[in-house]
Amino acid sequence: MKKQPLKVGFDLDGVILYNPIRILRPFVTLFKKLILGKKITKFWIPKSQLEKWLWRLFHKTSLFVAPGFDDVIKLIKQNKIEAYLITGRFSFLKNDLDQWLDKIEAKKYFAGCFYNELDEQPHIFKDRVIKKLKLDVFIEDNWDIIAALKNKERHSQLQIFWIYNFFDKGINYPHKYPYLKKAVEKINLIIGRKKTALLIVSDYFVPHWTGIVKSITSLTQYLKNEIDFTVLTTRYKKNLKENEVTNGVRIIRENYWLKFSRVYYSIKLLIRFCKEVKNHDAVLINSPFSNILPIALIAKIYRKKLFVFHQGDLILPRGLINRVIELIFDFSSLCGCIMADKVSTYTKDYAVNSRILRFFISKFTPIIPPIIITEKFSKNSPTEKKLQKLKKADKIIIGFAGRFVEEKGFDILFRAMPEVIKRIPKAHFVFAGETKLNYENFFDANIKTLNIKDSYFTNLGLLNSNDLTDFYNNLSLIVIPSRTDCFPLVQAEAMLSHIPAVTANIPGARELVRKTGFGALFEKGNHLDLAEKIIFINEKKNNLASAYTNVLKILDNHTNAESFRRFIEG
Repeated sequence: MKKQPLKVGFDLDGVILYNPIRILRPFVTLFKKLILGKKITKFWIPKSQLEKWLWRLFHKTSLFVAPGFDDVIKLIKQNKIEAYLITGRFSFLKNDLDQWLDKIEAKKYFAGCFYNELDEQPHIFKDRVIKKLKLDVFIEDNWDIIAALKNKERHSQLQIFWIYNFFDKGINYPHKYPYLKKAVEKINLIIGRKKTALLIVSDYFVPHWTGIVKSITSLTQYLKNEIDFTVLTTRYKKNLKENEVTNGVRIIRENYWLKFSRVYYSIKLLIRFCKEVKNHDAVLINSPFSNILPIALIAKIYRKKLFVFHQGDLILPRGLINRVIELIFDFSSLCGCIMADKVSTYTKDYAVNSRILRFFISKFTPIIPPIIITEKFSKNSPTEKKLQKLKKADKIIIGFAGRFVEEKGFDILFRAMPEVIKRIPKAHFVFAGETKLNYENFFDANIKTLNIKDSYFTNLGLLNSNDLTDFYNNLSLIVIPSRTDCFPLVQAEAMLSHIPAVTANIPGARELVRKTGFGALFEKGNHLDLAEKIIFINEKKNNLASAYTNVLKILDNHTNAESFRRFIEG
């Protein structure tokens, strides 16, 4: 597959053009915050003639082209990057902008030049253009804009490079550089780095959309410019293509031979693996995986690096047959991890308590894959309408989501609901997820036994990614009542959407709340304690704003993606 040029966007003032006055920007931000009382992401848009004159004067301090611009032009000429100029300059600065565009021959070299002709807030304008162009990298010098775009960038594989100044250099940010030339050196490293050919084997992949798939998919999207991914998986539906390339990732699907419980077992997958493994540098097993033992053995016979990303011990409903399946899984997984060069899961907290990983801490690395939240496209979806109806009725919406199985502990929340309603009469519980599961009929059994009322419970059913965004945006808090859970992605997605979590105090699931303080933990299986914690967080949620910054630090997508790259290549 021919390597496509990296799509890179450049700000103008302070990036392409050297501007010494930019060193004063932190003091301007402080003045706005303390004296004017403006939010950091709220930018001053000049209105009067005097304001516009001062703004023109300020932009005259962009004196000359920044060192490193020649390197940018070289990369463009070599077709290694597709470059775009994206400046927040307002419409009244167009004449000065045109002069600079002529000087740097922008129309000759850049694939497109965009300026803020509608006088929008600069961060809103840049976010819109970045999404339209589907950039891989955007280089910006204004920290206020970086801060505004950081939450946006988790919707894509975009990397935002920051050209910092002396007074800002203490700010912790993974992609910061003192000047343009250093940022271009990083781009050269990305372009020139020999891409590792990684073969991922997994029982499921897209369009299947459970947590075990979402995490691996997000990794492939964030690192597809640096790692060549091939995914070998089962063709669990006949209408799925056997071979395709989706979002830069090659997907191979083999027909399954036997289906039991959640697993589609494929012997053909093993045969195809023997053909594919020779053409790859390393193998990643996305566990739980039905073929983990033979795949690990074949990988080592071919002397390939072998990694296991373990997304939770297999937990099945009670019963002798299921217990036997769990034992077979444990034996196979233990053997696979013995042969692996490295193993990983989301947190060390889960690893040391796992039936599998606790034996391999010496070669363990914790990795949280990027968390991608789809932006809301429509305000008129059925999900949004249902939630807005509840809000208009002044309901306090408490959410929970996932597969409705015993492992997830939703029956514990069902028992807690009446206790919460006694203290918070306006509370309303909303569920998002699959309830009709052919291997476990847990929902119907519990909703009848516990006599759950429609007056305080709504089942939204299985939601797509857009509807999930609506779901999160309308919640007051989210509940994770699981009996066991490696790392609930719905918890992470909700917390990134500014929603605090009430979570069972169990290995793995508790880690995000424990480290950030953005929520509360309740005693596993104790529905009365769960009710108390829901009531507590509902009362205190307005005091948790400062804890949200801790969520952003732990769930920083590019830092976590880079950790995975080092895990594979280091």
